[in-house]
Amino acid sequence: MASRLEDQADRVVLDFDPAVCPHDRWIEKFGEAREKCPLFFSEAHGGYWVAASYEHATRISRDWVTFSSKKTWDPETGKLEGGSVIPPFPGPPFVPVETDPPEWKFYRHLLNPYFGPKAIETYRARAQEVMRALVDRVIESGRCDIVNDFANPLPALVTLDILGIPYDQTNWRRFCDPFHKLAYGRGTHEFPQTLKELDWIREQLARQVELDRESPREGLFSSLCNGEVGGNPFSVSEIVGLGMMVLVGGVGTTNALFSNTCHWLSQNPDIRRKLIDNPDMLPIAREEFVRFYSPVTSAGRFVTQAVEVNGQMLEPGRQLMLSFSSANRDEAVFENAGEIDVERFPNPHIGFGSGIHRCLGSFLARMFFETMFNEVMARLPDYVVDEARATRYPDISTKNGWITIPASFTPGPRIGEGLAL
Repeated sequence: MASRLEDQADRVVLDFDPAVCPHDRWIEKFGEAREKCPLFFSEAHGGYWVAASYEHATRISRDWVTFSSKKTWDPETGKLEGGSVIPPFPGPPFVPVETDPPEWKFYRHLLNPYFGPKAIETYRARAQEVMRALVDRVIESGRCDIVNDFANPLPALVTLDILGIPYDQTNWRRFCDPFHKLAYGRGTHEFPQTLKELDWIREQLARQVELDRESPREGLFSSLCNGEVGGNPFSVSEIVGLGMMVLVGGVGTTNALFSNTCHWLSQNPDIRRKLIDNPDMLPIAREEFVRFYSPVTSAGRFVTQAVEVNGQMLEPGRQLMLSFSSANRDEAVFENAGEIDVERFPNPHIGFGSGIHRCLGSFLARMFFETMFNEVMARLPDYVVDEARATRYPDISTKNGWITIPASFTPGPRIGEGLAL
């Protein structure tokens, strides 16, 4: 085996770098990979493997021993290993996404009760209230931005409510906007400022830790503030890290999913009208949008031991990318995979991941999507996207989303009940 590991002349290499790959090129590149080499090697960022097929993505996802999600980072030396993002992102690991059992099991056991189907239903009324307020902000003007007015702020604000982090009319944008910029701004001159804005959010979370320890409340964040692991209380940094993970995960996924859906429905008004007139179709259609757009495009893994996959020898110490987006367009699993079929059923997509690290907030994301869809289609049913000004994320390294989607519609009246933003 050692000789094969040393001799990598026979490994399949494709020119692929997710950090610079635009959306249209991504579709072409992965279609080629699934046909010719569903497991290939990329020499970008020091070299890593890419699993492009449904079979390999699901199988590898289930083997956390050989393909680890654990991330280690030394802030003093800058040494970074593992993690869920390729290229790797300097900083502490996101918990529990970048952990393995037994740590992973403890954190998920702690968080799961707040993200199961029954718990999610308790958040729905608040989500509807926030969404009504967001639509009220633009309804009289006849113009909006699908991303910045709805898809980004709704999940951010309701997730803050779930955590018990207060916000008001003066600062809610400060909580929302950095998470959107984080998804597409890496490598730009604005990114350092985005990191500072995220530090401000961490400061607010740390301040809330002090308050919740003085006066405990019901809810997720306060339970973390007053919880223990192995008889020891969580550190402030651990609690802040968990809060940031919940915010990052909840905002980016739903933002990308809803933005892509609204863009497509603007181009397909007949389907939009069909979904409006037949609300029972929405759950099945929603899963198809998750499959086709795969808002979380990929996840990183770290090879811990020598293993052979699809005739390729993977050496320990290498990163591997699971391409959920490519797997969800695998023609061996999905008929007419390159087309949207809002009546596709069954639909075994892995748009929320696979294995033990399947998205913790998948039920929350579905509820957010339904809330935004119902309010927009009820009050802005004739919206039309300004294609000339709509702008995608520049690459698909982490999320498949949009920077901005301007749209126009027939103006309507404000409801003006409850929350005001």
